[in-house]
Amino acid sequence: MPPEPIRCFHGNAQPHEPFWTFRNAAESESGETELEIYGPISEFSWWGDEVTPKMFKDELYRRGNNGPVTVRLNSYGGDLIAASVIAATIRDYSGPVTVKVDGIAASAAVMVAISGNRVQIQASAYMMIHNPLVGLLGYYNVDDLKAFIDDLKVIRDGIVEGYQAKTNLDAEKLIKMMNDETWMTASESVANGFADEVLTGPSKAAAQTAQYANVLRSTYVNVPRAILELSSVPEPPAVNEKARQAKRLAAQARQFVTKE
Repeated sequence: MPPEPIRCFHGNAQPHEPFWTFRNAAESESGETELEIYGPISEFSWWGDEVTPKMFKDELYRRGNNGPVTVRLNSYGGDLIAASVIAATIRDYSGPVTVKVDGIAASAAVMVAISGNRVQIQASAYMMIHNPLVGLLGYYNVDDLKAFIDDLKVIRDGIVEGYQAKTNLDAEKLIKMMNDETWMTASESVANGFADEVLTGPSKAAAQTAQYANVLRSTYVNVPRAILELSSVPEPPAVNEKARQAKRLAAQARQFVTKE
Protein backbone atom coordinates (compact mmCIF):
# COMPACT_ATOMS: atom_id res chain seq x y z
CA MET A 1 0.00 0.00 0.00
CA PRO A 2 1.48 3.40 -0.95
CA PRO A 3 2.38 5.77 1.91
CA GLU A 4 0.04 8.60 2.77
CA PRO A 5 1.03 11.87 1.07
CA ILE A 6 2.42 14.68 3.20
CA ARG A 7 0.10 17.60 3.93
CA CYS A 8 1.75 20.84 2.85
CA PHE A 9 -1.16 23.30 3.18
CA HIS A 10 -3.89 23.70 5.78
CA GLY A 11 -7.36 22.65 4.70
CA ASN A 12 -10.04 20.02 4.85
CA ALA A 13 -9.05 17.88 1.88
CA GLN A 14 -8.36 14.20 2.33
CA PRO A 15 -5.36 12.36 0.84
CA HIS A 16 -5.80 11.55 -2.86
CA GLU A 17 -8.96 13.65 -2.99
CA PRO A 18 -9.29 15.50 -6.33
CA PHE A 19 -8.91 19.27 -6.08
CA TRP A 20 -10.05 19.61 -9.69
CA THR A 21 -13.44 19.27 -11.37
CA PHE A 22 -14.18 17.99 -14.86
CA ARG A 23 -17.32 18.89 -16.82
CA ASN A 24 -18.55 17.26 -19.99
CA ALA A 25 -19.05 19.41 -23.07
CA ALA A 26 -22.82 19.50 -22.55
CA GLU A 27 -22.37 20.89 -19.02
CA SER A 28 -19.62 23.43 -19.68
CA GLU A 29 -19.66 27.10 -20.65
CA SER A 30 -17.19 26.58 -23.47
CA GLY A 31 -19.01 23.70 -25.13
CA GLU A 32 -15.84 21.63 -24.67
CA THR A 33 -14.70 19.29 -21.96
CA GLU A 34 -13.67 21.56 -19.10
CA LEU A 35 -11.15 21.10 -16.32
CA GLU A 36 -11.68 23.54 -13.46
CA ILE A 37 -8.98 24.22 -10.87
CA TYR A 38 -10.27 26.77 -8.39
CA GLY A 39 -8.33 27.02 -5.13
CA PRO A 40 -4.95 25.67 -4.01
CA ILE A 41 -3.14 23.20 -6.21
CA SER A 42 -3.18 20.26 -3.81
CA GLU A 43 -3.14 20.52 -0.03
CA PHE A 44 -0.80 17.52 -0.12
CA SER A 45 2.62 17.22 -1.71
CA TRP A 46 2.85 15.02 -4.80
CA TRP A 47 6.42 14.16 -3.84
CA GLY A 48 6.42 10.36 -3.79
CA ASP A 49 2.66 10.24 -4.45
CA GLU A 50 1.92 7.93 -7.37
CA VAL A 51 -1.83 7.70 -6.79
CA THR A 52 -3.12 11.26 -7.27
CA PRO A 53 -1.12 12.08 -10.43
CA LYS A 54 -2.42 8.89 -12.05
CA MET A 55 -5.98 9.81 -11.06
CA PHE A 56 -5.56 13.19 -12.76
CA LYS A 57 -4.01 11.80 -15.94
CA ASP A 58 -6.56 9.01 -16.25
CA GLU A 59 -9.48 11.41 -15.84
CA LEU A 60 -8.06 13.96 -18.30
CA TYR A 61 -7.53 11.33 -20.98
CA ARG A 62 -10.89 9.66 -20.36
CA ARG A 63 -12.92 12.87 -20.25
CA GLY A 64 -11.02 14.63 -23.01
CA ASN A 65 -10.96 11.60 -25.30
CA ASN A 66 -8.29 13.26 -27.50
CA GLY A 67 -10.63 16.20 -28.18
CA PRO A 68 -10.35 19.87 -27.19
CA VAL A 69 -10.19 20.70 -23.47
CA THR A 70 -10.62 24.06 -21.74
CA VAL A 71 -8.89 24.60 -18.39
CA ARG A 72 -10.57 27.16 -16.10
CA LEU A 73 -8.03 28.43 -13.58
CA ASN A 74 -8.34 30.56 -10.45
CA SER A 75 -5.61 29.61 -8.00
CA TYR A 76 -3.18 31.41 -5.71
CA GLY A 77 -0.67 28.56 -6.00
CA GLY A 78 0.19 25.43 -4.10
CA ASP A 79 2.52 22.48 -4.36
CA LEU A 80 5.08 23.08 -7.12
CA ILE A 81 5.53 19.37 -7.79
CA ALA A 82 1.80 18.88 -8.26
CA ALA A 83 1.63 21.91 -10.55
CA SER A 84 4.59 20.68 -12.59
CA VAL A 85 3.09 17.21 -13.02
CA ILE A 86 -0.29 18.67 -14.01
CA ALA A 87 1.40 20.98 -16.52
CA ALA A 88 3.40 18.13 -18.03
CA THR A 89 0.28 15.96 -18.26
CA ILE A 90 -1.61 18.74 -20.04
CA ARG A 91 1.27 19.31 -22.47
CA ASP A 92 1.42 15.59 -23.27
CA TYR A 93 -2.32 15.37 -23.91
CA SER A 94 -2.96 14.82 -27.62
CA GLY A 95 -5.88 17.23 -28.06
CA PRO A 96 -5.77 21.05 -28.12
CA VAL A 97 -5.89 22.68 -24.67
CA THR A 98 -6.98 26.26 -23.99
CA VAL A 99 -6.28 27.69 -20.54
CA LYS A 100 -8.52 30.49 -19.29
CA VAL A 101 -7.29 32.42 -16.25
CA ASP A 102 -10.57 33.47 -14.68
CA GLY A 103 -9.27 35.28 -11.61
CA ILE A 104 -5.72 34.59 -10.42
CA ALA A 105 -2.87 32.41 -11.56
CA ALA A 106 -0.20 32.96 -8.94
CA SER A 107 2.94 31.13 -7.90
CA ALA A 108 2.77 27.42 -8.83
CA ALA A 109 -0.50 28.00 -10.70
CA VAL A 110 1.45 29.86 -13.40
CA MET A 111 3.05 26.56 -14.40
CA VAL A 112 -0.43 25.17 -15.07
CA ALA A 113 -1.53 28.35 -16.83
CA ILE A 114 1.25 28.30 -19.40
CA SER A 115 0.86 24.59 -20.19
CA GLY A 116 -1.97 25.12 -22.68
CA ASN A 117 -1.65 25.55 -26.42
CA ARG A 118 -3.37 28.90 -25.97
CA VAL A 119 -3.59 30.98 -22.78
CA GLN A 120 -6.45 33.44 -22.33
CA ILE A 121 -6.85 35.73 -19.34
CA GLN A 122 -9.84 37.73 -18.17
CA ALA A 123 -9.33 41.50 -18.30
CA SER A 124 -9.78 41.68 -14.52
CA ALA A 125 -7.45 38.76 -13.75
CA TYR A 126 -3.84 38.68 -12.56
CA MET A 127 -0.79 36.47 -12.84
CA MET A 128 2.08 36.47 -10.35
CA ILE A 129 5.56 34.94 -10.29
CA HIS A 130 7.97 34.80 -7.38
CA ASN A 131 10.89 32.80 -6.04
CA PRO A 132 10.19 29.29 -4.75
CA LEU A 133 9.69 29.03 -1.00
CA VAL A 134 10.35 26.29 1.53
CA GLY A 135 8.82 25.99 4.99
CA LEU A 136 11.11 24.72 7.74
CA LEU A 137 10.33 23.06 11.04
CA GLY A 138 13.03 21.97 13.48
CA TYR A 139 16.65 22.94 14.04
CA TYR A 140 19.25 23.35 11.30
CA ASN A 141 22.92 24.30 11.13
CA VAL A 142 24.70 26.44 8.55
CA ASP A 143 25.44 23.52 6.24
CA ASP A 144 21.82 22.39 6.35
CA LEU A 145 20.62 25.87 5.41
CA LYS A 146 23.17 26.18 2.62
CA ALA A 147 21.86 22.91 1.21
CA PHE A 148 18.33 24.34 1.26
CA ILE A 149 19.60 27.44 -0.56
CA ASP A 150 21.30 25.31 -3.21
CA ASP A 151 18.14 23.27 -3.68
CA LEU A 152 16.01 26.40 -4.03
CA LYS A 153 18.36 27.77 -6.67
CA VAL A 154 18.06 24.55 -8.68
CA ILE A 155 14.27 24.70 -8.38
CA ARG A 156 14.25 28.37 -9.38
CA ASP A 157 16.38 27.67 -12.45
CA GLY A 158 13.96 24.94 -13.51
CA ILE A 159 11.02 27.32 -13.14
CA VAL A 160 12.86 29.95 -15.18
CA GLU A 161 13.40 27.45 -18.00
CA GLY A 162 9.69 26.67 -17.99
CA TYR A 163 8.82 30.36 -18.17
CA GLN A 164 11.33 30.94 -20.96
CA ALA A 165 9.74 28.23 -23.09
CA LYS A 166 6.48 30.18 -23.07
CA THR A 167 7.58 33.80 -22.90
CA ASN A 168 10.98 33.95 -24.64
CA LEU A 169 12.07 36.40 -21.94
CA ASP A 170 15.72 36.11 -20.95
CA ALA A 171 16.64 34.42 -17.68
CA GLU A 172 18.01 37.60 -16.10
CA LYS A 173 14.73 39.46 -16.53
CA LEU A 174 12.67 36.53 -15.27
CA ILE A 175 14.84 36.12 -12.18
CA LYS A 176 14.44 39.82 -11.38
CA MET A 177 10.68 39.54 -11.81
CA MET A 178 10.66 36.56 -9.46
CA ASN A 179 12.86 38.37 -6.93
CA ASP A 180 10.41 41.28 -6.96
CA GLU A 181 7.27 39.09 -6.60
CA THR A 182 5.82 40.51 -9.81
CA TRP A 183 2.04 40.79 -10.19
CA MET A 184 0.86 41.27 -13.76
CA THR A 185 -2.44 42.59 -15.00
CA ALA A 186 -4.05 40.83 -17.94
CA SER A 187 -2.45 43.18 -20.47
CA GLU A 188 0.94 42.88 -18.75
CA SER A 189 0.62 39.09 -18.78
CA VAL A 190 0.17 39.22 -22.55
CA ALA A 191 2.94 41.78 -23.02
CA ASN A 192 5.36 39.58 -21.07
CA GLY A 193 4.34 36.48 -23.01
CA PHE A 194 2.67 34.54 -20.19
CA ALA A 195 -0.72 34.80 -21.91
CA ASP A 196 -1.82 35.12 -25.52
CA GLU A 197 -5.14 36.93 -25.33
CA VAL A 198 -7.17 39.16 -23.00
CA LEU A 199 -10.83 38.22 -22.61
CA THR A 200 -13.54 40.77 -21.89
CA GLY A 201 -16.91 40.14 -20.34
CA PRO A 202 -18.13 38.94 -16.95
CA SER A 203 -16.05 36.51 -14.93
CA LYS A 204 -17.55 34.08 -12.46
CA ALA A 205 -14.32 34.06 -10.48
CA ALA A 206 -14.68 37.35 -8.59
CA ALA A 207 -16.53 35.88 -5.60
CA GLN A 208 -14.02 33.04 -5.34
CA THR A 209 -11.08 35.42 -5.64
CA ALA A 210 -12.50 37.51 -2.80
CA GLN A 211 -12.26 34.47 -0.55
CA TYR A 212 -8.52 34.32 -1.23
CA ALA A 213 -7.87 37.86 0.01
CA ASN A 214 -6.75 36.97 3.52
CA VAL A 215 -4.59 34.09 2.28
CA LEU A 216 -2.94 36.38 -0.24
CA ARG A 217 -2.52 39.13 2.34
CA SER A 218 -0.73 36.81 4.75
CA THR A 219 1.39 35.02 2.14
CA TYR A 220 2.56 37.58 -0.39
CA VAL A 221 4.04 41.07 -0.19
CA ASN A 222 2.86 42.98 -3.26
CA VAL A 223 -0.77 41.87 -3.63
CA PRO A 224 -2.62 44.44 -5.77
CA ARG A 225 -5.05 46.55 -3.80
CA ALA A 226 -7.76 45.74 -6.34
CA ILE A 227 -7.64 42.09 -5.28
CA LEU A 228 -7.67 42.81 -1.56
CA GLU A 229 -10.61 45.17 -1.99
CA LEU A 230 -12.69 42.31 -3.42
CA SER A 231 -12.96 40.91 0.08
CA SER A 232 -15.79 42.09 2.30
CA VAL A 233 -13.71 41.01 5.31
CA PRO A 234 -11.70 43.95 6.67
CA GLU A 235 -8.00 43.56 7.21
CA PRO A 236 -7.70 41.92 10.65
CA PRO A 237 -6.19 43.94 13.50
CA ALA A 238 -3.37 41.40 13.76
CA VAL A 239 -2.10 42.59 10.41
CA ASN A 240 -0.41 45.61 11.95
CA GLU A 241 2.91 47.29 11.39
CA LYS A 242 4.86 44.45 13.04
CA ALA A 243 3.27 41.94 10.70
CA ARG A 244 4.01 44.17 7.73
CA GLN A 245 7.60 44.50 8.87
CA ALA A 246 7.90 40.72 9.16
CA LYS A 247 6.72 40.33 5.58
CA ARG A 248 9.18 42.96 4.40
CA LEU A 249 12.03 41.18 6.21
CA ALA A 250 10.98 37.88 4.68
CA ALA A 251 11.01 39.45 1.23
CA GLN A 252 14.47 40.90 1.85
CA ALA A 253 15.70 37.50 3.02
CA ARG A 254 14.42 35.87 -0.16
CA GLN A 255 16.25 38.45 -2.25
CA PHE A 256 19.43 37.84 -0.22
CA VAL A 257 19.20 34.11 -0.88
CA THR A 258 18.96 34.63 -4.63
CA LYS A 259 22.02 36.87 -4.66
CA GLU A 260 24.28 34.50 -2.74
